[in-house]
Amino acid sequence: MDNEEINLFDDHLFENKEEKFKLNPVTEDGFLIKSKNRVQHHGEVFTPKWMVKKMLSEPSIQNKLHDLHATFFEPSAGEGAFLKEILHQKLNYVDQVSNKRNWNINALWALMSIYAVELLNDNLFKARQSMIDIFVNHYQSFLQRKLSINTDIYKSVNFIINVNIVQGNTLTYKNDENKLIEFSEWIPVGNLVERSIFTYKSLFENDDVKSNNKQLSLFDELKNYNDQENNLMLITKVYKGGCMNG
Repeated sequence: MDNEEINLFDDHLFENKEEKFKLNPVTEDGFLIKSKNRVQHHGEVFTPKWMVKKMLSEPSIQNKLHDLHATFFEPSAGEGAFLKEILHQKLNYVDQVSNKRNWNINALWALMSIYAVELLNDNLFKARQSMIDIFVNHYQSFLQRKLSINTDIYKSVNFIINVNIVQGNTLTYKNDENKLIEFSEWIPVGNLVERSIFTYKSLFENDDVKSNNKQLSLFDELKNYNDQENNLMLITKVYKGGCMNG
């Protein structure tokens, strides 16, 4: 592992001569800034691919990328340079450990573990869409069938990305609507999932919004809570559990 080169979005193909779908590379935009005005007003400078590659190649990070429930948080997502690569590598791991019966569930857990905040809406839109594209590409390549936008799995992917990757200012803890930034904690309960909503601000306070008054961290181990059965749902149908944010 130490001497192994880690490739970003390589042209890896599954060894199936009859395959219809391939795992395609995702191209880099190739620029570090959009305009001087955005740099001056928002401090917007994008992370180059080589830096993303180097940072995620650290052994401790690689261990987390091979854990479906290990959470990642990007406080300034931009167009999703880190989000895309984290999701890609997590889904690579899902591809390795899954079969056709459990790929959907494992892939959704991997997706649920990725969180981000982005200030600018045009960046947010692009980051979200890129994550959807990566998920769809992995799904189609592994299962060798097209993923329709009308399926439960696609709707759940879209929902998870919209509630995990949100618009806001991490300095003020608020979004453009002057509301506190909210996230969802996805809690495994057997074969089901429970969604618990918390504010980003609560991560930095002792008086958590959660009823147990325990400070929540995005990097805490996920725990099972069996006392709120009314919130339990199938992981492949989480989009039915609430209204989409953002």
